Amino acid sequence: MSQHEMPIKVNAISIKNLKMDRMMDALIHHYQPFNLLSEERLSELVNLVRFVELHTGELFQMRIDQGSDCLFVLEGQVDVIRNGAIQSLQSTPKQPLILSKNDGAVTLLARENTIICHVERQVIDRLISWDVVISNMSEDEAEVRQRMERVRNSLVFRRLPWESVEAAFERMRPIEVKAGEEVVKHGENGDAFYIITSGHAEVWQPSAIDGKMQKSADIGEGDAFGCEALISGKTRSETVRMIEDGSLLTLGKEDFDWLISKQMIKAVNAKVAKTMLETGYKLIDVRSEEEYEYGRLPGAQLIPLFELRKRIAELDPTQRYIIYCYSGNRSSVAALRLTQAGFDVQTLEGGFRDWPYETEE
Repeated sequence: MSQHEMPIKVNAISIKNLKMDRMMDALIHHYQPFNLLSEERLSELVNLVRFVELHTGELFQMRIDQGSDCLFVLEGQVDVIRNGAIQSLQSTPKQPLILSKNDGAVTLLARENTIICHVERQVIDRLISWDVVISNMSEDEAEVRQRMERVRNSLVFRRLPWESVEAAFERMRPIEVKAGEEVVKHGENGDAFYIITSGHAEVWQPSAIDGKMQKSADIGEGDAFGCEALISGKTRSETVRMIEDGSLLTLGKEDFDWLISKQMIKAVNAKVAKTMLETGYKLIDVRSEEEYEYGRLPGAQLIPLFELRKRIAELDPTQRYIIYCYSGNRSSVAALRLTQAGFDVQTLEGGFRDWPYETEE
């Protein structure tokens, strides 16, 4: 989600596991625009909305950082306090409450036991837009439609506007690959980005200790690879070998830079980063261990870039991060990889080199 959310009382609980099925059923059958979405879009919805249960008298506070969000009341009644005004809100099947960053801190006070649904407005717009794109395709384009769905469901594209997804798909070229084929090889120049549409592959990287190739990950349908060399301008840092026959979609470097890289990598300057760290962001240093020991930003967690793929499970997907390296090159590669995995990350402009504040050794 695009906002910080902090319950003022600790017993405001997520009901994702407890009542998710019932709430999702109510949402998709009785609330607009969810009741207008296709089955394919509805299958995506479960990971894009948040349900929160508030007990009578309980307070819940949120702040919208960018854009606007929608608030649906599924059960109960809440008072919405924003900009000094109080608005009472009950069931909202046709018109949700729209919250924007101009509202500042918004407080909800439950007048009775209440269940709310919270979703980014941009998410709703993207789902509707994608349904329009797919519905305009003819029955003769069933295979193309299936490939588009696979691209759309890839983590790479879930954070992009639908028009960018459509443009990328139009430029992508399908290729067939065989078991044992090395699609990209460590040390070669990179000129393309790939998404697996069927089949599985292994990722191999050189060991930091002796340089011998070792397996670092297994990847499959919807996973992407090949971005690192395109961003850094250096040779491939890994080998990707198919372990069964499959199919891929490939996108050339120029189209990748224009449609994906520039939109997914967000950078902030040192002054803004310092403020973000004070509000809960955490630092990840993707330099080498030797660089880290020589000097680092206070509180930074070290995950060298070449270890990131296999150590990504160490990171909290609900935590927001600022990534840095020496000058910004490696951090861009790391940021794209983490963004593809669903993390909310920013890169530090100028990296450690241009950081004007305190460092530690």
